[in-house]
Amino acid sequence: MRAEPEPVDAAVARFLNSFFKPARLLVAVSGGGDSVGLLIALDEALRSGRFPGFSLYACTIDHGLRAGSVAEAHWVAALCAGRGISHVTRCWSGQKPQRGVQAAAREARHALLVEAAGDAAATAIVTAHNRDDQQETVAMRAARSSDGAGLAGIAPATLVQNTIWLLRPLLGVPREAIRSYLRHRGQDWLDDPSNANRTFERVRVRLDAIDGPGVASAARTADIDSAGWTEAASARLIAAREGAAFLGGNVRIFDAALAFLSAPAIATVLSSSAAFQALLALCAVLGGRVHRLERAAADRLSAFLDKGDLSRFTAGRAVFDRRREGLFLYREHRGIGSLRIAPGESAVWDGRFRVRNLGGASLLVHSAAAAGDEDLSPLPDVPAGVVRRVGRTRPMVLAGEARAAGATHDVEPVLAPYDRYLPVFDLPLAEALAGLFGLPRLPPLPLAMGNDPA
Repeated sequence: MRAEPEPVDAAVARFLNSFFKPARLLVAVSGGGDSVGLLIALDEALRSGRFPGFSLYACTIDHGLRAGSVAEAHWVAALCAGRGISHVTRCWSGQKPQRGVQAAAREARHALLVEAAGDAAATAIVTAHNRDDQQETVAMRAARSSDGAGLAGIAPATLVQNTIWLLRPLLGVPREAIRSYLRHRGQDWLDDPSNANRTFERVRVRLDAIDGPGVASAARTADIDSAGWTEAASARLIAAREGAAFLGGNVRIFDAALAFLSAPAIATVLSSSAAFQALLALCAVLGGRVHRLERAAADRLSAFLDKGDLSRFTAGRAVFDRRREGLFLYREHRGIGSLRIAPGESAVWDGRFRVRNLGGASLLVHSAAAAGDEDLSPLPDVPAGVVRRVGRTRPMVLAGEARAAGATHDVEPVLAPYDRYLPVFDLPLAEALAGLFGLPRLPPLPLAMGNDPA
């Protein structure tokens, strides 16, 4: 008798039906029960003939962190070969860090998956994060803070490196349902020994949730819908839409290095949580920071704005310059480093600008002040003092001792909070910022998010 495979089948069918057109999917398969279950379920759905035009391609990332990783990749390759699914293994080579190895492995894994997806001309990357993963993530973040954006948990979709969407169709399905699905088909899987290693926070949260009450077990009752959306994620998406509307109607950007808000817009920031969070996202972009201001700094900023003094406040590498005209925001000059870029390469300078070397010689990027070539060109409706301070922070590209010719390089603003990972519940905010900074449209989602809150 079949043992509750319905949640997996239903999730996969719902996922495939939500695409705007047939897609080529790169499935990340480690050999564990979750990823094997996802691969088999997708393959079975396509074999049914109900989803013409779709195709699968599998990728295993060998992190090189355990002796058995090569054999595990071979096992996955054999599984795929037996089902006629194209498969590739990508290896994380080079020296591994002594600390923060899990975070580094995650970055490497995503970079390798993006590379493999590009080679396969994939529409999207698909991973097997499930409801238990979501609960564990919420538990870990709840242990650090009782509120905040992190409680939104894992996003059902994430844009990686501004290039391709990573999708999680099983995010609302319990782990045991996936295992049951595989057992019903007589399909085995590999158990990762690191899943029993309490050195890792996620493992501790998982085991503690089984052993007794507390934050971890309480998170297991978190409000998570059938698509894996948490209540906090839905609220975050709604706030992002409100914040995007605020930015589009109230913010003016000068040369990607300076923003301006009128006095009425400041009042909106003080009365609307969504507008305030949008301001924090804008300041993270101008400051070249991956994260928005921490709670204490955000509270100090709110107090500064509420006080209304015509003065300056600095936080998160950004200057909040209050004038009679309104609020000017720009990068503070301290802590701006230099960056050398080899021919044909590109790199992000100061978290704010991506510089591409289009020539045949090495280039050096300084701040304009460090290069001794500050841009003091007047800006319309901007006080001279603000122009002077902003001019010191702009990028200056040098070839040898002289300013590099324009044809040798390209400079483009970077949305630092979203440049590597953009969760779908922040998409409206990122799209609004991209428009303000004159950036190309972000890659659109290839499917409709069925549980997207209205």
